[in-house]
Amino acid sequence: MAQAMPAERMLYFGDTAHMPYGDRSPELVRTYSVRIAEYLKAEGCKAVVIACNSASAAAKSAVVDALGADFPVIDVIQPVVRNLARRKVQRVGIMGTRATVGSGIYGDSLRAAQAESGQSGTSVEEWPTPLLAPLIEEGWHDHGLMDPVIRRYLGAAGWLRADGVDLDAIVLGCTHYPLALRAFRRVVGNEVELVDGPAIVASAVSEALSSQNMSSAAGDGSPNREFLVSDLTENFVKSAQRFFGEEIQLRPGGPWFNG
Repeated sequence: MAQAMPAERMLYFGDTAHMPYGDRSPELVRTYSVRIAEYLKAEGCKAVVIACNSASAAAKSAVVDALGADFPVIDVIQPVVRNLARRKVQRVGIMGTRATVGSGIYGDSLRAAQAESGQSGTSVEEWPTPLLAPLIEEGWHDHGLMDPVIRRYLGAAGWLRADGVDLDAIVLGCTHYPLALRAFRRVVGNEVELVDGPAIVASAVSEALSSQNMSSAAGDGSPNREFLVSDLTENFVKSAQRFFGEEIQLRPGGPWFNG
C-alpha cells in the first residue's frame, strides 16, 4: 500500500498482544476487530483495511456494521476472489490459517462470484497450514526448513503429483506468506501461479478511495506514517521491518491504551 499510494497517510495498528488471530475463536476475533476499527475511525482514518485473512473471514460484516455502510472497509479476501473470478482461473488451492480455511470463505466467495457472472468450472480446495506463520515470524521465511514443511502440506492436501503440483494457482491466504515467496516457488516450480494478494489488495484500496474522491494528492516531503502495536517486542520489530522493507518506528498504542 505504501508503494501503490505514496501520498496517503497511514496509521497501522498491529494487535501483537493477541496474535495470532488464526487460532482464536471467531467471536473473539470479531470483538478485537471491531474495537480496533472503531479506534482507527476515531483517530481520523478515512478508510480501514482489515489486513489479516482470519479477521477478514470472521469480522468483515461486524466491522462494516460498526463503522457504517458508507465508510470504506477493505478486506484482504474479496479483492483476491474478484481477481481470480475475473481471470477465470480453473484449479485454485488456498493455503491459510485454521480460522481462514475453516470459514470456507474463499471457496464460498469464488462460487458466488461465478454464479453471479454465469461462469462455472472453477475448482477450489482449501487446506490449513498453521506452522508456516510461526516460522516466518522467526525470520525463517527463506530458510531451507520451509521447503519440506510446504511440501508436506501440499502432499497432505492431495495437490502434489510426481510431475509437479496439480493446481493452476495457489492463494497464499495469510498475510505472512508472501514473505516466503521464494520458498514457495522452490517447492511448486514455475508452472503454478502464486497469487500476488498484497498487490491486488493495494489496488483495491486505491480504487475504493478514488471511487469516493478520497485519494490524497501528492504533496511535499514524506507522508505521515504511524505504526502502533498493542505489545512491543524485539521480535515483532524485526518482523515489521522485514514486511515493510526498511526501518520503521514502532511504539505501543491503540485501543487497549485508550480505555
